[in-house]
Amino acid sequence: MKRNNVARIAIVSAFAVVPFSGCSMYQSAVNYIRSDSAATCPDAAILASTATLPAFDPAKGDDPSNVLYTISFNNVTTRCDYSKRDFTADTSLKLFFKATRPPGGEDAQYKVPYYVAVTNNGAIQDKQVHWLAFSFSKGDSVVSGEDDVDSTVVRVDRAKKPYEYHVIVGFQLTKAQLEYNKKMGQFEP
Repeated sequence: MKRNNVARIAIVSAFAVVPFSGCSMYQSAVNYIRSDSAATCPDAAILASTATLPAFDPAKGDDPSNVLYTISFNNVTTRCDYSKRDFTADTSLKLFFKATRPPGGEDAQYKVPYYVAVTNNGAIQDKQVHWLAFSFSKGDSVVSGEDDVDSTVVRVDRAKKPYEYHVIVGFQLTKAQLEYNKKMGQFEP
């Protein structure tokens, strides 16, 4: 009787290994498809010259000594679904930011504009403006967070590949803000 139980356990164990090895092969195939899919999608980058927005006190003008706070994008991640039938890459973005101000301030809420542009061969194909809302609590001088762009549809020309397109993000800056960034050397996010 014990011998039959040992044989049954051995047979059941052998059959149990087969489905798990199949799962392993299936998971390898899924990982290959995911990595191949990621390579076909447009990449995303932060344009260095617009990665930082210095916010000037409107009552005092655009003088560098009148900066209320600065906010910078420091990373962007992307995910996309490519449709060969429609020749579109529906791209979602997650933007990471950090805002700083002098210590000791009161509660403050701000809203700043940023853009998401689709480019190909250096030409802008599409551009959307979004708004990023963030706030400082009383006494805080640094706040970090993230913002999501759920869908940026990249229309792919039939003669091109999706990875030939680029999604570029940055803040909508005034001429004074661009000049400030240039003077301060703030081209590195």
